[in-house]
Amino acid sequence: MIELDGVRARVGGFELRDITFTIPARGYGVVIGPAGSGKTTLLETIAGVVPSRAGELRLQGRAVTDLPPERRGIGMVYQHGFLFPHLSVEQNILYGATDHAFARDIAERAGARTLFDRHVSSLSGGERQLVALARAIAARPPVLLLDEPFGALDPRRRTLVRRMVRELHRELEMTVLQVTHDFTEAGLLGDVAVLLDAGRVLQSGPPEQVFRQPASAYIAEFLGAENVFAGTVRVLGDAAPDWVPGEAEALGRGHHALEFRSEALTLYTVGDASPGAGYAVIRAEEVVLSLEPHPSSARNQFRGTITEIATLGALTRITLDVDGTPLVAALTTRSARELGLASGTAAYAMFKAMAVHLC
Repeated sequence: MIELDGVRARVGGFELRDITFTIPARGYGVVIGPAGSGKTTLLETIAGVVPSRAGELRLQGRAVTDLPPERRGIGMVYQHGFLFPHLSVEQNILYGATDHAFARDIAERAGARTLFDRHVSSLSGGERQLVALARAIAARPPVLLLDEPFGALDPRRRTLVRRMVRELHRELEMTVLQVTHDFTEAGLLGDVAVLLDAGRVLQSGPPEQVFRQPASAYIAEFLGAENVFAGTVRVLGDAAPDWVPGEAEALGRGHHALEFRSEALTLYTVGDASPGAGYAVIRAEEVVLSLEPHPSSARNQFRGTITEIATLGALTRITLDVDGTPLVAALTTRSARELGLASGTAAYAMFKAMAVHLC
């Protein structure tokens, strides 16, 4: 378990402030944030490389705030895979390992066994990362900290090593905290996502919740939500079309039918937002496009003109102009081609009320 409660730390002019979050025992946490947000400094503070100035830090239920790094039971892998330059690859991996047979098995699974006789100065960036990962895991640390550990790997090897680390995390029952810039990786690996910016935690929770229910418009845009609209919320109450006649309002648990108006768009959703100014977020993959209107249970339907088609491999993003407001949908490239979508074509966009998140 990794627990931080109001932790503060400083490196030069940069400061981590009031960092509070928990990664449960045997959990896998991911830290995401823009460059310069303090992600590496956060890992170094947990490891004890950077001293904390305030707050409480606990690892595996044990207070470690005042303990030196070597007594914290941590393995750490830096982005550049720092290795001992005077040792061979094999010696690097065996360093700190109490079970050399186990260490060699980890090296085999990481794809580093064939590098044993190499000098570390001859390794590529990706090979250095493989060796650094094997060395850290071979010591069987209860807590493993990973700073962009797959960044130098080619896509195929990245997928394989990512899977290997997840498997070893489960087998060895480690608690892992990984820094990543890859949102897909965060969703695939993480049990808990921590969004860090300018030395502060903006939001933390299950990745699905953080990505689907961002706490602010800034977070939504940083996480890649294409449709973020400023507007006004109005509570429709029990007169709303979605309200079941005769049902006690208490059963709604504070959730109401809501209307959100933003320039040309009037959206309908369900939630517990307060009336007044706010933001609506709709992820592009929630938007369905068609060339003809058709019956649907979707509460939000709009007609517009396609202004942009951007294809990147198997994914295509379509921008629809709805009375001057851009609305973006994400489709598979195959679906976009089968629909015959083209710039200047009239199309219909629709999405369900539950696809609208208000913040």
